[in-house]
Amino acid sequence: MGFNCILGQERLKENLKKALEKKQLVHAYLLEGQRGLGKKKIAYQLAKGICCRGEGKRPCNRCISCKKLEHGNHPEIQWLQEEGSIKIEAIRQMQKNLQMKPYEGSQKVYIICDADKMTLQAQNALLKTLEEPPEYATMILLTANATSLLPTIVSRCQRMKLLPVTMEKMQKYLVKEKSVDIEEAKVIAAFSNGVVGKALQLLEDEAFKNRRKEIIRITRDIIDKNTIQLLERVQFFNDEKLHIDEILEILMGWYRDVLIYKDTEKKDYIINIDEIEEILYQSNKLPLSHIKEMLFIIDRTKDNFRSNVNYQLNIEVMILDLKQKAKF
Repeated sequence: MGFNCILGQERLKENLKKALEKKQLVHAYLLEGQRGLGKKKIAYQLAKGICCRGEGKRPCNRCISCKKLEHGNHPEIQWLQEEGSIKIEAIRQMQKNLQMKPYEGSQKVYIICDADKMTLQAQNALLKTLEEPPEYATMILLTANATSLLPTIVSRCQRMKLLPVTMEKMQKYLVKEKSVDIEEAKVIAAFSNGVVGKALQLLEDEAFKNRRKEIIRITRDIIDKNTIQLLERVQFFNDEKLHIDEILEILMGWYRDVLIYKDTEKKDYIINIDEIEEILYQSNKLPLSHIKEMLFIIDRTKDNFRSNVNYQLNIEVMILDLKQKAKF
């Protein structure tokens, strides 16, 4: 499969394939992107291609080098993965290994996961290797935050940034590769924020699905229930405090859909398409200007949390303000 098994990142994959084909590789790569975008998969395929001994397109997936990596026993491709911070001792051990020439093939590859977790001493030690790398060695650094690395390290690597996958591409992937129905795929794709790993996690996350259903019920209560009944729903937010960012995103996405349908009467752009009947009901009940203000209220609530406003007070004010806008 090679690089084709990685969703998205078309330009990055094409650049790496051309570099492998023309043998125009550099000694150090920095793959940057949030967790779940596929940094490890790209590093795996790049390392496989560098050490490939086949002819033509690399990796060939047929030669002994490719097969050894697939079986997890390639002696010249090493991964540095630490639970906590990466200390100088780990870098020195890596440097010691790099000093020994490869005895299978002509290349050695070292992949450092979560490179931003290196201590300052570890980064300074690594810098010496990046400045004078062995001709047979390639370093691949993976990070979600390149600003945590020394500028001198970043400048000595070819920096390649992974981007979120488009919603359309994510939907097609979920339907075709994971056999998800179109409506669920649209919801999962929207809440994944273009991160494949997050989409796959949400697909199996029953708690997320239950939270979403409960939030949709609460939006109905905001219209139908009185204020006292509505304030009883605060307990849900207290129970789900650890997931409040996700909850507010679901709320924003919901009222976005209600607003879009209210304004256009078209279903094409609706994310929560599996709840279209409820969206129709709420869009008929709520004035357009009030829906816009409800979105502002939720956004303000998010800002308040960033300013360390009291949690329960912030939730209660949000619910009361949403209820006020739902009066008609």
